[in-house]
Amino acid sequence: MVNSVSGPWLRADRPLVVGHRGQRAHIPEHTMPSLRAAIAKGAEMIEADALLSRDGELVLMHDTTIDRTTDGTGPLADLTWAELSELDAGSWFGPAFAGLRLLRAQDLLDLARAEGIALCLEAKGDTTEDATRVAERLARLVADNDALGWAFVSSFDHCALAAAKAAVPALLLAPERLPEHGTQTPAETVRQALALGAPVIQHRWELISPHLVDTLHDAGIAIWAWSTNDEDAVRISLALGVDAIMGDDVDLLVAGVRNHRRAP
Repeated sequence: MVNSVSGPWLRADRPLVVGHRGQRAHIPEHTMPSLRAAIAKGAEMIEADALLSRDGELVLMHDTTIDRTTDGTGPLADLTWAELSELDAGSWFGPAFAGLRLLRAQDLLDLARAEGIALCLEAKGDTTEDATRVAERLARLVADNDALGWAFVSSFDHCALAAAKAAVPALLLAPERLPEHGTQTPAETVRQALALGAPVIQHRWELISPHLVDTLHDAGIAIWAWSTNDEDAVRISLALGVDAIMGDDVDLLVAGVRNHRRAP
């Protein structure tokens, strides 16, 4: 299947629906059932986080430790993929999900290609050095999978993203606005995106203003709002003219886009 989501990324007329770690409001994050449910419910893009295992495998995980979302303990980086793949990644969410397994970034790329959706892969790490290793590996994985047109790499660490872009110049970047909290002028936000050659900036929805959206769009830069996890967040973000809404419940996002299109 040809991927259904492609540039340009300025889509305020039809905002992109992005499943944050899958359909994590109802199914354990970063598991195959969660990813498949998000797609089935209308996600056009999946956002997922990645870390490196001890033996260099890119594993989908938000936290640098495995305690919260598996039956294991300690840093993910201390375990091999063989060890990580045996962990229970579902019971923490509820007994109905016992036995779900962790996934690799490669598994998600394979799913995205088969389903024709886009990806936003976030490089995680406790240090810039760690995040850079992850970002560079993600960049090469995207290139090796011929996914440069539909798989973004993101991070809160812009140094890591710059290194990934240097390794793979055609890589699409979707940096998070820095600082995550607090105020910043729209011009400064534009400069952050331009410094990385990024067509997109990700932004906390609560801090988005009409002037920010207009300034970014005037510069040819898209803005993705996160995490839009209630009706007000979705409604306000869409009214501001963002190009994507990202959240934990794809049903909520899809309903919001539908209602927004119907509004006079």
